[in-house]
Amino acid sequence: MSVGLIYLIVAAIAVALAAFAYLKNRNHAGKIFVAFTLLEIVIMAIIGVINGVLGTPNAMIGRFFMTFSGSYGFLAFAAICGGFYIAGPLCGYIIRKPGAATIAETMNGVAQVLSGNPNGVMVLGAGFLQGFMSDIGFAFYGYKKWTLSVLALSGALAPLLQQIPEVYFFGVGDMGISYNLLALIIRMVSGAVYAIILVRPIAHGLAKAGVLRGTAIAKDMAPATVVNQPTGA
Repeated sequence: MSVGLIYLIVAAIAVALAAFAYLKNRNHAGKIFVAFTLLEIVIMAIIGVINGVLGTPNAMIGRFFMTFSGSYGFLAFAAICGGFYIAGPLCGYIIRKPGAATIAETMNGVAQVLSGNPNGVMVLGAGFLQGFMSDIGFAFYGYKKWTLSVLALSGALAPLLQQIPEVYFFGVGDMGISYNLLALIIRMVSGAVYAIILVRPIAHGLAKAGVLRGTAIAKDMAPATVVNQPTGA
């Protein structure tokens, strides 16, 4: 079985996951197509751009790994790829609407191109694909569950489609099936770990600072904030 066929199977699995998530929530039409407010659009753009600008040096580190680490370079790069996927889980967690992760990661790709990512326009497609799969992690639960395990799933799913174009761009398809599957597993673990460690602290910190007023996470945190407020004498 060729590596190309393996990735066709991976793509089919990703499409099947998307279809399953849609069918699971098809009776909640309002949860599938929801308009974004201007504030939410601004938040997605800002987070996507910041993550994209930070992703450019991350990509340069990845190129360094692949240049000086031989056949292990792509695997080493995979270990830090979770940094590219943060915008999706973070915006999904903050805004809690379908498509938030996809839009944020697409903006991530735009920012990477404009900030001089050495991988060029390929990152535009990669950004969309990783955001789309990140959204699927939230869609499994109808955008109603926001635990660490859901964040981990969102981060882990991000590279499922995104790695496919990169395999051919970096020319590692000839390294064999085991090598490519190992790289994918490392990326998925990296995505999950980054999401678990970074998403909630960043989102809760921004919410407590009042930056996210009017968003879903701010509304969910409001009761706890009111309870914890000191009472007057």
